[in-house]
Amino acid sequence: MALAIGDYNLLTVIREADFSYILSNGDTEVFLHKKQTTRELVIDEKITVFLYFDNQKRITATMNKPLVDKLSPAFLRVVDVNNRLGVFLDFGLIKDLLLSRDDLPFVKKEWPAKDDLIFVRLRASKNQLTAKIIPRYSIREYLTPTTELIEGENYYAYCIYKAEEGVVFITKEGHNIFVYFKHLRKSYRLGERAYIKIIRCKLEHNYNGTLIDQKEIMLTKDAAVIKEYLEKHKGVMSLTDKSTPQDIHDVFNMSKAAFKRALGTLYKEKVILLKAEETRLIKPIE
Repeated sequence: MALAIGDYNLLTVIREADFSYILSNGDTEVFLHKKQTTRELVIDEKITVFLYFDNQKRITATMNKPLVDKLSPAFLRVVDVNNRLGVFLDFGLIKDLLLSRDDLPFVKKEWPAKDDLIFVRLRASKNQLTAKIIPRYSIREYLTPTTELIEGENYYAYCIYKAEEGVVFITKEGHNIFVYFKHLRKSYRLGERAYIKIIRCKLEHNYNGTLIDQKEIMLTKDAAVIKEYLEKHKGVMSLTDKSTPQDIHDVFNMSKAAFKRALGTLYKEKVILLKAEETRLIKPIE
């Protein structure tokens, strides 16, 4: 019987060396390092091992169970990012699992970063094991939530897909949360964690969420533009309610009257401090 790489195989221990055991299926010999055993073995014993490729593309065995296999996906942690190859994931063995750049977003800033979590399964090719992202609509085949999320409460979830109108997040239990772009304060990487407030409960564990505080949602459009500008400029700007209409228009493309109304909204909500020479966020962004 042929060896099944990236899967479990029942093999026989045929001999022992100083640092390893040699296993066989009757046709092919396989190396099992003693560090990859869970107990002492005896000659002619049959054991179940997982087969993978080492750094030299050689078939090798382990008695340890990986975090994912070809049938059972899981959230895996990113341990390294290689701009040429892709990202490497910890799947419980001494060799990390590659998620190829071909399976990652085209825009590099949307790639996962170290410690992000990606929901993947194992894929076996001729001489390599790699990770395969579970498609958005296939996740429900593997994750079935046993609880409902509560409207108004916040939950941790992970970015899995960027859609035309927003971003899809998923909890570790499988709840699907869609956040419209208007309810985002920043862009999110694949696998990045967010703490999302549920604003609408739908059917079959689907939800709408927001990553903007309710106070921010209530701000006028002009006030939100000014607040965002301040956040991007270390929380301070030289424009005030005394600035000239031309200076205001050059920066914000709005009239002085609209600018003053927006400043009034921010001041009333205790978002900014108004000084003679500058406008400053009360809690500036570091």
